[in-house]
Amino acid sequence: MDDVEKILAGAGIRPTAIRIMVMKEIITMGYAFTLTEMEERLDTVDKSTLFRTLTLFMGHRLVHEVYNGSNAKLYCRCECKGIHTSHIYFTCKSCGKTFCIKDVDTSSIPHPNGFVVEDTNCVMTGLCPVCANMLS
Repeated sequence: MDDVEKILAGAGIRPTAIRIMVMKEIITMGYAFTLTEMEERLDTVDKSTLFRTLTLFMGHRLVHEVYNGSNAKLYCRCECKGIHTSHIYFTCKSCGKTFCIKDVDTSSIPHPNGFVVEDTNCVMTGLCPVCANMLS
């Protein structure tokens, strides 16, 4: 069993050919993506199958939705160990890619009195390392 099959099986998902293909592509991409981007990259798989696969992955916490201020729904690989944690995202103003910043602890963000915070979604903007290096 290869690593992708282990990831799927470990999440309680039966590793079918389509699910393996989609997860491999998610791992290869390394940044948040839209359903349309995934459809373009895997042009042999129809949109409804991709949507159902991504929805299944979200239900098993292999991917999560990203809200970066645009109207497009983005998906990103979830690499939380154990308990799902909130994330901070970075959207590059040059290339438009959105990245999940995994090494920032969002639990230190103050919660407003009287509110029950279920999730935190923060977006930073600027230039990603690749685009910043092109300016140098």
